Amino acid sequence: MTHQLTRTDSGKYGPTPRRPRLRLESSTDDTASVDGVWCPRGNDLVAELPDLLMAVATRLGPIHRVIYHLDEWATAPRKLASGGRLVRLDGYRHKPRHTLGVLGVSGAQLTVAVVTPADTETSAAQQRWDSEGGAGA
Repeated sequence: MTHQLTRTDSGKYGPTPRRPRLRLESSTDDTASVDGVWCPRGNDLVAELPDLLMAVATRLGPIHRVIYHLDEWATAPRKLASGGRLVRLDGYRHKPRHTLGVLGVSGAQLTVAVVTPADTETSAAQQRWDSEGGAGA
């Protein structure tokens, strides 16, 4: 598959943004524990984040920081260029697993549940097992 190339802020050409596999809740209720669900295609945070950040910027405005669980992603740099600015990437082991915090410059934030490719494969295998009569058969 060939990616189309688009001009980036730096004047260089890069891959055309992909639509992230993301579902955000329409409610902005502060009592919800997560604001949406994101299904990245892999565990390379630097490769996955640009499309996600572009999508959530419509709700948060410019993005300031992303907080993630260290053990769930490949090693990432401390900062990532996105939307014409540098976004801090902060990984912690005490951050709840399968979540990603995205903070806007304005102070607005989102917590997104992350469904990893491994989770998706496990879920699909479990659904096949159940549909073929494997559970309780």
